[in-house]
Amino acid sequence: MGSRLKKVMEEMNAPKPNNYLALAIFTTVCCCLPAGIYAIIRAMKVNEFYMMKQYEEAILAANDAKKWSIIGIVVGAIGSVLYLVFYGLAAMSAMSGAQ
Repeated sequence: MGSRLKKVMEEMNAPKPNNYLALAIFTTVCCCLPAGIYAIIRAMKVNEFYMMKQYEEAILAANDAKKWSIIGIVVGAIGSVLYLVFYGLAAMSAMSGAQ
């Protein structure tokens, strides 16, 4: 009976981790498609693991979804800045060469 009570108390103390699904969707739509898709897949796994009472796996999946969302946002931001710099310089040199 003691181990059953311990298990019930453990389940009551295990809050559902944030799945970061909104952040993963934002990453997919606005920043970096491959990293965003992987983050969405990992975010969806959080709920599955939590419902199967695999709390450690749910936390790991949540951390993984957050990590890949942030990686996608950073890669997308760096890519956008590089795009603007290179094509901005090319447009400025084309405008100065036309005169």
